[in-house]
Amino acid sequence: MAREDYDLLIIGGGINGAAVARDASGRGLSVFLAERGDYASATSSASSKLIHGGLRYLENHDISLVRESLKERDILLRIAPHLVQPLRFLLPAYKDHGRPPWLLRLGLFVYDLLAGSRRIERSGALGADEIRELPGLARAGLRTVLYYFDCQTDDSRLVMANLLDARARGADIANRREVVAIAPNARGYSVEVREPGGYRTIQARFVVNTAGPWANKVLDLCAADLPRHKLRLVRGSHIVLRSPDPAGEDAYLLQNSDGRVVFVIPWLRHFLMIGTTDVAHTGDPASARCSPAERAYLLDAYNNHFSHPGGPAQSRDVVWSFAGVRALFDDGSDNPSKVTRDARILWRRQGSGGFVTVYGGKLTTHRRLAEKVLRALAMMGARTGRRWTHKAPLAGGTMGRRELAALARGGPQVLHGAVRRRWVATYGDAAAALFQTVRDAPEKAREIAPRIHLAELEHAVAKEDVRTAEDFLYRRTKLFLSLDAKSRRAVADWFNERAGLGAGSHIHAHSGTNGTNGGGPPAGGLADETAALAPSRRGNGPPSAS
Repeated sequence: MAREDYDLLIIGGGINGAAVARDASGRGLSVFLAERGDYASATSSASSKLIHGGLRYLENHDISLVRESLKERDILLRIAPHLVQPLRFLLPAYKDHGRPPWLLRLGLFVYDLLAGSRRIERSGALGADEIRELPGLARAGLRTVLYYFDCQTDDSRLVMANLLDARARGADIANRREVVAIAPNARGYSVEVREPGGYRTIQARFVVNTAGPWANKVLDLCAADLPRHKLRLVRGSHIVLRSPDPAGEDAYLLQNSDGRVVFVIPWLRHFLMIGTTDVAHTGDPASARCSPAERAYLLDAYNNHFSHPGGPAQSRDVVWSFAGVRALFDDGSDNPSKVTRDARILWRRQGSGGFVTVYGGKLTTHRRLAEKVLRALAMMGARTGRRWTHKAPLAGGTMGRRELAALARGGPQVLHGAVRRRWVATYGDAAAALFQTVRDAPEKAREIAPRIHLAELEHAVAKEDVRTAEDFLYRRTKLFLSLDAKSRRAVADWFNERAGLGAGSHIHAHSGTNGTNGGGPPAGGLADETAALAPSRRGNGPPSAS
C-alpha cells in the first residue's frame, strides 16, 4: 500500500522544488514531490544554461546576490563536474556605445574580488594578436576585448540530478502528478493529488510551494488564507543559430545599444544560443513564446557585433527559439531588467506544521535557496539537522573530469565515441551502468534512431520517469536538434508502441518553443498529425512550475 503520510509535500518539479526535495530528504524528512507535467518542463528548461554570478547585477547594486551566486558557482563546479563546466566570456568594448573600458574593468575587478576562490581563472584583456584571430567580430570602433570566466550547464539535467539524488535518499518523486486541493488541519495539511491511476489524499505536516509562475495559483487551491506577494512575470527568450565556420569556443557578452546585454553562447558543439530578452509577460506562462519582435531584437544584437561571409543572420537561420517566464518578486521597478532575481520566501504556521511559498530565485542559487527553505521549516518546528548539500556530489557527480573522460574512452566500442562521450556528459558516473548494460546484453546497443540506442531509452523510462519522446528529446537530452524528421518519428514510434498507442503519434514541441527552421522541430510538432503523446497543459489545477 502506498504511503499517505509525509513530513513534507513539495509542489513543483523545477529546479527549486528538486533542490528542496534533495536537501530535505537528506536531512531525514519524508518527502512527497508533485509535478503536474514533466520535470523542468517550464522555466527551468528555458534558461540561458549558465551557472554564473551575474555580472550585470552589479549595476543594480545586487552585491549580496552576486557574491552568493559566485559562491554557489564554485560549489556546483565541485559537486556536479559532469554538468557544470567553466566557459570564457569575451566582452568587447566599442567607442560609439556601451560602457567604457575603465568601467568594465572596474566591474570585472569587483566580480573577481567577490568570487574570492581561485577555482576559476581571473578576468583580463586579450592582446592585439588574440583580438585579430577572433572569428567574425566587428572591428569598427573596437577599443578592447576583456574576458572573464563563468560556467555553462544543462539546466534540465541539473534538475534531474537533484531529483535522482532526492529519490536515492527516500523521497517519493513523480511527474504527471497534480495537486488539485489543499486543506489545513491540526497537523498541517491534507492535499488531494491527481495521478494517472486516480486520486490520492496525502497528509503532510509541511507544504512547500515552488510552482514558479503559478505560485499564487497554488495558493488559490488552499482552503485557508496564506501570505502572498504580487508576482512580476518576465519573459526571457532565446534564439539558436548554427555555429558559423570557423566557430569560436568562447561565449560573448554583448553590450546592446539600448544598454542591455545579450549573451552569445556556444552550445552543443554545433550551435549558438543568443539571449536573453526581458519582457513583461501577460497571460498563461505556459503559452510563452519568443515573439517576432524579440527574435528581431536578438538577431540585430548579433548582427551588430558579428559579420560572416554568408551575410547577416536572418530569421530563416534560426533553427530553434524558446522562451520561459521568470516569476520574480514584484519590487515595483518600471524596468523588467532591474527587478531583483533574488528569492523571497514566505511562510506561515498551521497546526504543528506550516506552508512555505518561494518567489523568484536563480538557477545558480537553487542549492542555497533550498537551505533557506529548510531553515524556514525549522523555524516552524521541523527537525532539519545540519546543512549537507554543499559537500555531497549530486547524482552522477562522484567522478572528476579526468575520470569521466577515461570512463568514456573505456566504454563499449560498439558504441560510437560521440555516444560514449555524450552519455558521460549527460549521466556522469551513471554512464558506467549504461555501459555495463550494453556489455551484458549486446542487443541493447540496437539503434532506434541514429546514435540513440535501446539501452538509453530504457534507462530513461526506468530511471528518469520519461513517458514521451518530448520528455526524452527536449529535456533529458537535447537530441531533437541533431535529428531529422524521420529519426524523431522513429523515437516517437518507440514510445507510442510502449504506451500501446501504435505508430504515428504526434509529438508537441516544448511548451515554450516556437516554430523552427533547419535542424529543429517544426512548429506543429515532431512527427505525424494524429493523437497527442506529449503531456497536456490543460486541466483544472495550475501546472507545477518546472
